[in-house]
Parts: sequence; C-alpha cells; structure tokens
Amino acid sequence: MTLQFAIVLFGAMLAAIVSGSSGFAFALIASAVWMHVLAPSEVVPLVVACSLLVNLVMAWQLRGSIRFGLLWPFLAGAMVGVPIGVAALHSLDGKMVRQGVGLLLILYSSYMLFQPKMPVLRLASVSGKIADGAVGMLGGFMGGATSLNGVFPTLWCGLRGWSKSEQRGVFQPYILIVHATTLAWMGGAGELSRETGLNILLCVPALLIGSWLGLRLFHHVSENGFRKLMLGLFFLSGLALVLSR
Repeated sequence: MTLQFAIVLFGAMLAAIVSGSSGFAFALIASAVWMHVLAPSEVVPLVVACSLLVNLVMAWQLRGSIRFGLLWPFLAGAMVGVPIGVAALHSLDGKMVRQGVGLLLILYSSYMLFQPKMPVLRLASVSGKIADGAVGMLGGFMGGATSLNGVFPTLWCGLRGWSKSEQRGVFQPYILIVHATTLAWMGGAGELSRETGLNILLCVPALLIGSWLGLRLFHHVSENGFRKLMLGLFFLSGLALVLSR
C-alpha cells in the first residue's frame, strides 16, 4: 500500500510540473503512471479531479490571458460531448482509444518537429467558430470517456496561429471547465468512490508544488521554445499511450 501511495504521489507531482509548464498533458502523464497501480475505473475520476485542481490554480494565475471570444465555442461544444463521453465510459475499448490517440500524436509531432514553424489554418470567422466548437465537443467526449479532454483542443489551438499566451488562455480554462463538468456528471452517475476521494486528498500537496514549479518554467520559455515543448510532449504522451496496458 505504501508503494502504491508513493507512485500515486509521484504521478501527481510529475504531471503537475509538466502541466504547469505547458498547460497540457496532466491526464496523459498521470494516467501513464497511475495505470500501473490503479484500475482504469479509478484512474479516470482521479485524473479528472486532480487535473481540475491543477487547472484551477493555473487558470487563476493566467487569468489575464483568457479571451472569452476565443473560448466560448470550445465550451459550447464540450457541453454536448461530456455527457456522451461519460455514458460511453464503460462501453468503449479504452485501450484501443488511447493507442489510437497515441499513434496520432506520434505521427503529428514527428512531422511538425521537422517543420520550420507551425502551419496556420486561416478560417473565416463563422467557419472558425464552428470548427472550434466541433473540436471542443470531441475534447468533451474524450474527457468523459477517457479523461483526455485536452489533447485535441490543445493541438488545434497550436494550428490556429495564436501566441502561447492566447493558446493557454483558451485551453487552460477549457480543460478546467470540462473537468468540472465531467466530475459533476461522474458524481451523478455514481463513478466516484471513497478510495478516489482519499487519493485526491493525498495528491493535493504534490499538485500545488508541481503547479508552482511548472508555472515558473512557463514564464521563462520563448514562443519557439513553447512550440518545441508542446510537440515534444505530444510525442512522449503519444508514446506513453501506445505502450499503455
């Protein structure tokens, strides 16, 4: 039991540091660690709850970068996707979904790392909002079903040509609000156990310390460095998902 607690704490701290520096990958990092000692049915609600706490801290710290005009289509889509994902939690082949997403991330990041700069999707105002909403809905579904709600919105924000602050001003509060919505749906569906609650309390100090360290790193990273950081995390996260059991 002591070893299990140590691994849970290690996963929380590592994921919080990575998420604090990039705004992304908490679920991917934490899941890759926690899957070794916890059942998948315990990992999903624990990831959602812990990521909610981490993103609450980071969204507050980065509140000046939040642009509701960019954010709202993602949230509108997520409100449709989350309940569908929660309903599908036990019927999807979680391993197949994770490995499929992982393969996509590996291919995408491998290609983009060799490009001089990120391509930019030039979309008209209306079509851009519709596309943002569709990506938000996909992220909501993934969050409810697998806890990976940030993967596609984060990737998409990088293609929209926004600065690192604008990107985090969108996907940081998005991840926070979608996790809160997912947690509420899970609670209503009876997916939260007493053991999950104890693990959440256990992780709080590690989450706060890791988030603080990660945010300090973020403020020292250049735009190009942030791009490389994100692509590197996409690759490593994809590899972790492909190799997950």
